Amino acid sequence: MIRCVLILFFLTGCFSSLAIDYERFRENGKVGLKDKQGIIIIPASFDALGWSDGNFSVIGQITGYRQNNKWGLINLKKKFITKPDYNSLTWPGGDRIIISKFLNPYTIKFGALDLLGKLVIPFSYDAINIQGLHAIVMIKNGIHYEYGVVDLDDHSIIPVRYKKITSIGTLRYAVQNFYDKTALCNEQGKWITDFIIDEISDFHHNMAIITQGWRQGIIDRNGEIKIQPSFRAIHIISPEQLSVRKANEWKLLDINFKEIQKIEADDLYESNGLYHLSIGGKEGITDDQLQPQWPTEYNSVEILPYNQVILKKNGKSGLYRTNHTTILPIVFDSLCVQKNFVRCMQWINGKASWQVYDTFGIKKSRRTYEFVDRFNGKFFPVKIRGFFGAVDRYGEEKIACVYDSILEVNDSLVSVIFKKQYGIITIEDRWKVIPQKNPLKLLADNHYLEKQDTIVFLKDIKSNTIYFTDQSLQVFNDHLQETLADGTVKEINFLGKIISRKEPVIFRAEQIFRESEGYTGIKRDGKFGFVDSHGRLRIANRYEAIGEFHDGLAPIKLLGKWGYINAADQIMIQPTYESCGDFDNRIAQICRKGKKGLINAEGKELLELRYDSIKKISNQLFLLTLNSLKGLASSTGRMLIEPRFESLEVLENNQVVVSQNKQYGVLTTDGLSVLPISYSKIIYLPEKKMFLVEQKALWETLEMKE
Repeated sequence: MIRCVLILFFLTGCFSSLAIDYERFRENGKVGLKDKQGIIIIPASFDALGWSDGNFSVIGQITGYRQNNKWGLINLKKKFITKPDYNSLTWPGGDRIIISKFLNPYTIKFGALDLLGKLVIPFSYDAINIQGLHAIVMIKNGIHYEYGVVDLDDHSIIPVRYKKITSIGTLRYAVQNFYDKTALCNEQGKWITDFIIDEISDFHHNMAIITQGWRQGIIDRNGEIKIQPSFRAIHIISPEQLSVRKANEWKLLDINFKEIQKIEADDLYESNGLYHLSIGGKEGITDDQLQPQWPTEYNSVEILPYNQVILKKNGKSGLYRTNHTTILPIVFDSLCVQKNFVRCMQWINGKASWQVYDTFGIKKSRRTYEFVDRFNGKFFPVKIRGFFGAVDRYGEEKIACVYDSILEVNDSLVSVIFKKQYGIITIEDRWKVIPQKNPLKLLADNHYLEKQDTIVFLKDIKSNTIYFTDQSLQVFNDHLQETLADGTVKEINFLGKIISRKEPVIFRAEQIFRESEGYTGIKRDGKFGFVDSHGRLRIANRYEAIGEFHDGLAPIKLLGKWGYINAADQIMIQPTYESCGDFDNRIAQICRKGKKGLINAEGKELLELRYDSIKKISNQLFLLTLNSLKGLASSTGRMLIEPRFESLEVLENNQVVVSQNKQYGVLTTDGLSVLPISYSKIIYLPEKKMFLVEQKALWETLEMKE
C-alpha cells in the first residue's frame, strides 16, 4: 500500500509539472493556451481554462474549460473529454477531478471523474475531500452532516454515518461519532480503538496525543496506549522523550493554613457560596469545601443567587437549581435571569423567538417576540414586526406593539416615540401627551420636561406650563436644580415653587478652592491665601501655592519650597521640601530630591526621605515602594517589612500576602512567614476566614520506555 502511495505522488508530480510548459492567453475576451515557444495549443475560444477555484494546471495532457458558465475537461489535442456540464471542476492532486452538478434547481451534489472523463464517484455527496488514495465524503441528513470514507472508485471504507472524520497522518483517520467520542481507524476501515477518545492529535514520531476529559496521554499507530491519560498537557519531543505537565492544584486552607480540601483545576473562584471550576476549556461547580457538585463538562457555568445556575453546552443554555433539579432545559440560544424572571431566546427558521418565564420554569408570555428587553419594574418592553410594546409580569400585552421606541417609564406613565414624534401614554396604553416633535423627559408626580430649542419647560400632564428656563438644569427625584450664570443655585419643586436659593459668596478672587476646617483657599493678584466662611481674608494672599487645612495645618509654598502654617498664619514647619501633602491623623507625606518620607505635626521625621512612593493603608500602616518593590511601615515610622516584594496586600486579620518572582506567600504584619512563598496565587476569603491557594504544575521531561 505504501508503494502505491509513492507511485501516486510520483505520477502527481509528473502530471502537474507539465503545467509550467504552458501559458494561458486572452484574445477577443476569450482564453486559449500556448506552449513555452508561443505555439497555440488551444485557440482562444473559451471563457476560462484551468479549474473553477482559479488555479491552472495541465494534468496528464488534460485541463478544465468553461463555456456558458459550465465546466468540462479538454486535452491538449483540442479533444473534449467531457461536455461542459458541471458547476465546478477542481483538481485535488492525483488522477481524480472533483466535480459538482445541480441535480435539480435546489440540489447540488459532488462526484469525481478520472482523467478519461469517466464518473468514478457518483453525484451522491454534499462534499468530497480527496486525500491520497481515499476521499472523505459528506452527506447532509436533515440538519446534520454525516461523514464517511470511500476509495477513489467509491467503494466504502468507513460508512457515511459519523459526525466528523479527520486524516491524522498517513493511513490513519480520527472518526468522531455524534456523542462527541473519537475512535482511530486505519486506511482499510479497520477500527484500531473504540470510541473512547475526546480528541486526538496528528501523529509525530508514530505517536499521537489523546485527550480524555481534560487528561492527555499517548497512543501509537497500532492503537496501543503508551501513556495513560493522566497529564494536563503533553509535548512530543522525540520518540524517546516527552515533555509533560500535570494539572494545577488548588487547596482550601483554614485561617491557620491547615488543608481542608484540594482539587485540580486551571482556574477556580468563589461565586455566591460555591466555586466556579474550569479545566481543559470546560467548566463545573464545587461546593464551599471543593466537593464536586456539577461535572466539569459545560462550555460555561454562571452561578446565580438563590441556588440557581445557568449552564451552557454545545451552544445552548438552560437554568437549573444547584440541587440538580431542572427549571428550564438546555435548549435555548440565549437565557437571561433577572430576579424572578427569565428571558429566553431560540433561533427558529433563522429568526429570533423570545419568551418570558418565571424562575419556577412557568411560561409567562402568551406569544413569542422578536425581542424582549429587561423588566423595568412595570413591564417588559417587547418588539414584534419591528415595533415596540410592553408585556406585564403576568404575560399580558398591556401596551400594543405599535411604537417606534419605548423611552422611559415611571409609576404610571410611559414616554414613547410614535411615527418619529415624542409622546406620553399611560401604563394602560392611553395617550396623555399626543405625539409632537419636541423631546420629552418624564418626571415624578405626573410632570414632564419639554425641550424647545434652548428653553426647557416644566409641564404637568395636561400640558400646562409651570416653569421654564434657558439656564443649566439638573433633574432630581423630587425637584429641579437650576444654576444661573452668576453662580446662583435654585431648587424648584415640580409645582414650580423655588424651595431654596443659594447665592454665591462674592469677593474679588482669581480662583477659589474647596473649604476645609472653616478656611477656603483663594488666589488673588497672583498670590494665594485663605478666607473664612463669610469671605473675610484671614491669611493674606502672599504664598506661591497652598493646600488645605487638616489637623490645624496647611501646606504653603514660599520661595520655591513647601512647608506648613497654622490658622494664625504662623510657619510651624519650615518650607524646605519640594512638595508636601495634607496632614491626616497628624501625619503628612513630604518629598525632597524626588524621594518620599513621613513627618508628624511637630515636623519630626518619622520615615526618612528615601522611598519612591508612600501610600496610607490604614491609620497604623503605610505601603512603601522602593525600586518597584513593596514594603510596610507603621504610623510611628517603624519598619515592619523591608521593601523587597513585587506585591504586598494587607488582610483584615493583620496578615500580609506578598509575592516574589511571581510566587505568593503570607507574612504577619511584623514580617514573620506563616505560609511559604511557593504558591502561584493566594485568595483570601474574608467571610469564611479561609485561603484559596493555587500551585501551578511545572513541565517535566518523561523518558519513554521500550
